[in-house]
Amino acid sequence: MTIKITGVAEVKRQFAAIEAFLASTKPMEGIVAEIKDIILIKTSSGLDYMGRSFKPYSKAYKKKKTGMTATGRPNLKLSGTMLDAIRAEVKDARHGAVFVAPVSEPRGNAQSDMLAQIHTTGTGKQPQREFMNLAPSAVKKLTKKYYDDEILELVKATR
Repeated sequence: MTIKITGVAEVKRQFAAIEAFLASTKPMEGIVAEIKDIILIKTSSGLDYMGRSFKPYSKAYKKKKTGMTATGRPNLKLSGTMLDAIRAEVKDARHGAVFVAPVSEPRGNAQSDMLAQIHTTGTGKQPQREFMNLAPSAVKKLTKKYYDDEILELVKATR
């Protein structure tokens, strides 16, 4: 009896392509860039990471803020310094970060980092307006888009 196995070379090529893809920083670059965009879009729309409206500004702060925006609706952008200090960084193929830049970064300063933390946690008199986070459903969507769908395309391309 003779058994002939074919296609082994093709399977090896598929695995090599998938391995190279997973070692690349390209998927993580897309993920962190999109997370940053999601945070900025939701925040400028006055929504937290779960899509809920931010708690309103105090009357005194709203009065001060309406000189800069027509509505006075919370969007965490009085001067723009805090949101402009948000950075997206790829550390390696499997790790990335979206953060408010520390003091040493351009446009970032101690106040930006501190204000982001205060808004996120609701420290002191500040109501919580959690914007530096991502909903679990958004994480799943990004994983599918930048990993699952791309791996499926690699497999399809070799058929």
